[in-house]
Amino acid sequence: MNSRLSDAFRAFAVPECRETSPLYCSLTEAIAADAEMLQIAGQARDGQPVPNLLFAAVHYLLVTSPNHPLAEYYATCTPEPKDPTQAFPAFKDFVLSHQQEIVDLLQTRLVQTNEVRRCACLFPAFMHALRHFDPQPLALLEIGCSAGLNLLWDRYRYAYDDSGKEYGDPTSPTLIRSEFLGKRPAGLDDSPPLVTQRIGVDLHPIDVTIPTEVDWLRSLIWPEQHDRRQLLDAAIRQQQEVELDLRTGDGFADVCAIAAEIPHDTLLCIYHTHVANQISREKRETFLETVRELAHHRDLLHLYNNLHDAHLRLQVFRRGILTRQTLANTDGHGRWLEWLA
Repeated sequence: MNSRLSDAFRAFAVPECRETSPLYCSLTEAIAADAEMLQIAGQARDGQPVPNLLFAAVHYLLVTSPNHPLAEYYATCTPEPKDPTQAFPAFKDFVLSHQQEIVDLLQTRLVQTNEVRRCACLFPAFMHALRHFDPQPLALLEIGCSAGLNLLWDRYRYAYDDSGKEYGDPTSPTLIRSEFLGKRPAGLDDSPPLVTQRIGVDLHPIDVTIPTEVDWLRSLIWPEQHDRRQLLDAAIRQQQEVELDLRTGDGFADVCAIAAEIPHDTLLCIYHTHVANQISREKRETFLETVRELAHHRDLLHLYNNLHDAHLRLQVFRRGILTRQTLANTDGHGRWLEWLA
């Protein structure tokens, strides 16, 4: 048995999905103890979070053929799912009967969850960061952009409690709900910025005009989480009305070339969330050095997590001077944030 992969599944069960997906929690614990399932899961490409990828592959296939008994446990296939603790025999049967299709997905697809609710963390972070500068046009550069939905953080509406108070774009059809744990940052009510460029870079950007690509995005969302799918669908509709520049490539390696395209009277805003943990330590350090070199020639913001830890962090380069801030502790799905700055 692959003990390393088994440990990865057990680790996924406890912090990731115990409280948010009873089905995946139960399945994860069973997979961790099943050598046959681990052997199949282990065929995923290097660098990918294997539990997420395996569950997405199964989910993707299951919703297109929901006649298998496994569908009776998935909230995306039935309004009254069965007891999730009894789902593993049907899950294993489905995987074995679709083994080649699943392996193909494990070897060709990526975990590119375009978690729109993370914009509830990006919005206050950027509004706080922009207070370091005079008003000016922004060029957004998101690394690991998936479908580019988080390039529209300034175009959404936000509610952080039940008071009825909303922030962001009051005309947006996409309302994102989240919660502050404790204090709120200054800047939430500031005038929205003028964004003149929205560039997203991904190893495999997702084109939401292709139905199968949207199906893959939806499959990455856990079955019980209907609100996440509804938010994804709303953001996709809005994304199709905005001009985005989505590129195939390695954003960590390409940042210098892309920055050269940005006019110097435009503030470059580089950001990435839940992606830097998928690159090597050496590559992270090279990227940070590149950002520092860029800052010798222009002002810029760098907003990120998962380079060193899970905190949302900010680097402000203004006139060559670096200011670092730890902004927030955040939920991975954007359901809450604890402001620390």
